[in-house]
Amino acid sequence: MFRLKSTAVALFAVWLAALASAACSSAPEQPILYQFFTASRLGDNTSLENFATVAFEPHSDGTVNSFAITSVSPERTAPLHLKALGQALDEVKAEDDEFTKRKVEYLGANSEAVHRVLKAEAEHATLKGEDADVQAAWTKFREQGTDMTHKVAEARHRLASESSIVALSVANPSAPVDPTKYEGEMVSKDVTVSASMKLPSGESAQKPLVVTMQRAVLKSDKTITGRWIITGVKDPSAPAGAKTS
Repeated sequence: MFRLKSTAVALFAVWLAALASAACSSAPEQPILYQFFTASRLGDNTSLENFATVAFEPHSDGTVNSFAITSVSPERTAPLHLKALGQALDEVKAEDDEFTKRKVEYLGANSEAVHRVLKAEAEHATLKGEDADVQAAWTKFREQGTDMTHKVAEARHRLASESSIVALSVANPSAPVDPTKYEGEMVSKDVTVSASMKLPSGESAQKPLVVTMQRAVLKSDKTITGRWIITGVKDPSAPAGAKTS
């Protein structure tokens, strides 16, 4: 009996050691890749929105039933410019506010003349004297207004383009983070997997896929290291110009 118990204990110890070894050898990228391919296969966009900016679409890309990680690239870093872009947006918004104030003041002081200008323009009539001066001034206001709208939109777009992945990476509902208050960098890596797939045609195939992951590292009085976000998937064996996620 003692021998049987000793043998059982020994086997149990070996089993625990094997589990520990498997856990240690499991790539850290495995869980998020599993989540990604599973949510994509199920069309679970709600889940995907929490950790990915792309999806592996069943109708165009196929579905991944299982995969094995074959390589992980060295991490690449690129500086973030969120603080500068945030300041640039604040400045152009302040400029737009000042312009709007001047336009409203001018309109308030010349409302009747501006009304005559607009009526004349609708009737394609030619203005003279003071009304012609008001027309020139109001035309300039309109041109400047168009320019300001473009400037604000461009500043918003530049900030949004850089901040979307960052915001997702550092999202924390219990302690919201304003990325524009930080300097920092974007860290990227590529994970290559061998995927057992079902193609849109219904055929089965074993294909390589390269998954790009990114995360933000924000630095101020403290460092905030964000979660990895999946931002791209491509088939390196696909013809040049073929669609990738």
